[in-house]
Amino acid sequence: MILFFDTSALVKFFHREEGTDVVVSIISDLNNEVWISELARLEFICALLRRLRMNEINEDDLNKVLDGFYKEYSRLKTKKIGRAVLNEAEAPLKRLGRT
Repeated sequence: MILFFDTSALVKFFHREEGTDVVVSIISDLNNEVWISELARLEFICALLRRLRMNEINEDDLNKVLDGFYKEYSRLKTKKIGRAVLNEAEAPLKRLGRT
């Protein structure tokens, strides 16, 4: 099955919360082809940094989740929006998102 995941569903794959078990089973099913917008990379970082600011996760957890995300990101199918745009937008998110 071809599926398109929004960022809120993607976060559930990397951060345990309500709905995580369902998302993990869908993504792990080799019969499914999971697509995300390339923009999801930035939205994912924003979502996690918000959790950091709200003290729902700590810096160590943030880094572990981001590492796992970057490893899995390459195997997900992505709808391209342009690397230059993503790379330029990611640096300020990482720099300013913790405050």
